[in-house]
Amino acid sequence: MPSTTSKLLTIGALASRSGLSRDTIRFYEREALLPQVPRNNAGYRLYSAAVLERLHFIKQAQALGFSLAVIRDLLKGYQDPEECQRVRQLLTQKIAELDQRMRDMQALRDTLSRYQAECQKALRDGQASAACPVLTRLREA
Repeated sequence: MPSTTSKLLTIGALASRSGLSRDTIRFYEREALLPQVPRNNAGYRLYSAAVLERLHFIKQAQALGFSLAVIRDLLKGYQDPEECQRVRQLLTQKIAELDQRMRDMQALRDTLSRYQAECQKALRDGQASAACPVLTRLREA
């Protein structure tokens, strides 16, 4: 019969398998994103495969742009079938935020392109010895 301790991981093994640093794992423990885990007789924390799955969940949720506070909240209802409605709402909100950021980035790009064209025109028209029109505009704004 296999030993149950063989399925447990030290923090080093957990870090290696999760792709996270030990410091990040400890931070997640302090932030209550991971459950408290028992220590062996030598004082080492021993983590189950469930903790590795939880770390994967946290990484994936972060990749979707969720904050640790939202992730902590999601973990509370991790196995609640009714949680899907709330997750859908969170995703809808995240998409709206991304759409707004994309509009803001496009507006910034348009402004930078106009400024670049102004500089190019000034250089082409031989106004290189005069003050840069973009710098003049930024000073006056």
